[in-house]
Amino acid sequence: MAHDLVRARRTIATRVLLSFAVTLIAFAVTALWSVAAQRRTAADSEELSKGYLPVALKLGQLRATQATLATLIDGLPDERDPVSARLLLGTLASARHTKFLETKAAMTELAQIGPGLDFSGDLASIETEVDGDKPGLGRLLAAAFEGDKDSINREIVQVGAIEHDGDKRLHTLADRVSSSMEQLSSDAKVRERRSVYALVALAILTLAVGAFVSLRVRRMLTPLAAVTERAQVVARGDLTPREPPEGDDEITELAATFERMVDAVGRARTQALSNERLAAIGKMAAHVTHEIRNPLSSIGLNVEMLEEEIPAEQGEARKLVGAISREVGRLEQLSEEYLRVARLPSPRMEAEDVAALVRDVASFVKLEMERAGCTVEVTVAEKAPPALFDEAQLRQALLNLLRNAREAMPSGGTIDVGVRAEGMSVVVTVDDRGSGIGDDVRARIFDPFFSTKGEGTGLGLAITRQIVEAHGGTISCASRDGGGTTFKIALPIAPARAT
Repeated sequence: MAHDLVRARRTIATRVLLSFAVTLIAFAVTALWSVAAQRRTAADSEELSKGYLPVALKLGQLRATQATLATLIDGLPDERDPVSARLLLGTLASARHTKFLETKAAMTELAQIGPGLDFSGDLASIETEVDGDKPGLGRLLAAAFEGDKDSINREIVQVGAIEHDGDKRLHTLADRVSSSMEQLSSDAKVRERRSVYALVALAILTLAVGAFVSLRVRRMLTPLAAVTERAQVVARGDLTPREPPEGDDEITELAATFERMVDAVGRARTQALSNERLAAIGKMAAHVTHEIRNPLSSIGLNVEMLEEEIPAEQGEARKLVGAISREVGRLEQLSEEYLRVARLPSPRMEAEDVAALVRDVASFVKLEMERAGCTVEVTVAEKAPPALFDEAQLRQALLNLLRNAREAMPSGGTIDVGVRAEGMSVVVTVDDRGSGIGDDVRARIFDPFFSTKGEGTGLGLAITRQIVEAHGGTISCASRDGGGTTFKIALPIAPARAT
């Protein structure tokens, strides 16, 4: 039980913590996704700016140098100044070599930025091919310097083919680089668009999770406001117990405990009012006893003497005297009932068999019940344990309940009396088959001076409750299945040492 309470007290704190943890996780996922998308966009931008763009620029310059060199070789037969042509070809060949080195360096940087994007192998193959024309280019320049047309044309065919093939291969390589750049740009745009969609979806999800968590926390804390409102109602004096809310967290446990406290305070206040009333009755009974009991005894004695003096033929006078005598007796009985309240001592508790007392009381009222057309049936469960009680006071309480049941059945019937063990109590039930008691009457049935009969003091059930509660027990009244009323007395079981 203690473990369950500890678990329950931790439940709401755990739920709130988990709810906010879910919100933080959702926010963290969104933030990490945003960071990852930004890093990917930055990587694409770096790959373009520091990788592809330098390669494309250097490759473009290399292509221009190669194309110029190929064009110059094609026009060499018509060149009139072989010396200038030779110098220019040497300068272009040297510049082409420098451009090859710069393009290689740019491609190496690109390969480091974007693994798998290495074009340096193709460039090296082209460089090897065009560098192979150096001997032919030397022979071509020598023939041009000597003016040997046949040698010039023959060398131009070989060297020009190599140079133009190199130009074509550089053009193809440039197209591949450009295609890779376009593909990278397209992929970057797709990723950027997906990242935007994902960020929007994650942001919406985070907002939804936050709203759900807020509503959930508010729902979990709603009973706390209800408990506060209930406390204000109780502070204004409403001690009517209510059904506590359902749940397994500490707030509902607090509400249930609060309702039990309200019920206990209400019962304590009711008992205090009852005790105050009974105390007032005791004081009044003592006063009434002191002031009128002796005069009533004197009146009763004089009435009896007067009745003896009246001749038998004066029947009307004897009837009047008899009526006076009965009223005096009723007043004496009423004063005795008040005196029982005033004189009710503290019970002398002894461990006794409740079933034996019940059977004895049932036997005592047997003739009284038979005259009213009622029978008493006693049912005792097996292993009914003894209880601590004052025999005389508990007998009085049982007599009050049995006579109350008899009066509830003016046409007669069966009164069921049961004795059984229930938890740590010995329970005695008295069932009648009368017309029953309404809820509004049942709530006041144990109040002093409250009675549903046309005559009576309304103290019988109040005294019965006073006796039971003085024994540390409880008494209750409920509707009986099938009609009628059930009174239930629960007395604590006697401890083993007392037995």
